Amino acid sequence: MKNETITLVATDLDGTFLDSKKKVPAINREAISGLKDRGILFGIASGRPIETVRPMIHDWGIEQDVSFIVGMNGGVLYDLRRRDKEEYHLISSNVVLKIIRFFEDLDVEFHVVMGPTRYTSKSNEKTRADAKMFGETEIEVNMHEFMQNRDINKLMMHFEPDYMPVVLERASHFYDDRVVGFATSDTLFEYVDPHINKGFGMKKLAKHYGVPLETIMAFGDAPNDQEMLGLVGCGVCMANGSKESKMNARYVTTLTNDEGAVGHFIKEYLLEKEK
Repeated sequence: MKNETITLVATDLDGTFLDSKKKVPAINREAISGLKDRGILFGIASGRPIETVRPMIHDWGIEQDVSFIVGMNGGVLYDLRRRDKEEYHLISSNVVLKIIRFFEDLDVEFHVVMGPTRYTSKSNEKTRADAKMFGETEIEVNMHEFMQNRDINKLMMHFEPDYMPVVLERASHFYDDRVVGFATSDTLFEYVDPHINKGFGMKKLAKHYGVPLETIMAFGDAPNDQEMLGLVGCGVCMANGSKESKMNARYVTTLTNDEGAVGHFIKEYLLEKEK
């Protein structure tokens, strides 16, 4: 890989750019600063909403090095320089209510994130602390009433890790071609419009900046990163990544997110290699 072929770098947050304490390793900070010096655009590709990622990158002190955010698993694109946002393919309220009715007898909590607010079917001290960690304020609502006439980016179900087989088995019997469901961690299962994934987000990003997909480098670790890693010219999966993402990536790092894998890879393959 020649470093002059990369015009843009995108990275997932949790399990990739952030360590297990939700902090940015020093090597990652150094690397993205180096990208800016080389004229290579850098940004975030996350399942989180734009409204919570923006204050986080400010708090991390990297706002000057971030050009874009692809949020909601590819459903939203935000250009930090132009301060504009594009949203794609929302799920209609009647579909969301259909999903809720299908799963509501299970031991799951339903989450809908709108801006910096997480609306949930069940709130407690633990869930509120989790929301705060992600920069969100949690509010408990009656989902059947709240979702009336509201179209959303995605519906999330949260549960304990050992409950995943139950959720997956139930999901295998849910049929509606207006949505697609997938696990995004060992405690989350999400539904989005079938068009939406991070690969779709990369296509919109490439069009927005007028660059070929082949000149994009992307980092990820989870199953919801696999389309992105397989689509761009240089997809890189963390050593701690899922089997699906590793299979779709061009490279798998020898280091984990806790070891600053993103920063080390950028420095070795983009910043320190001779042209």
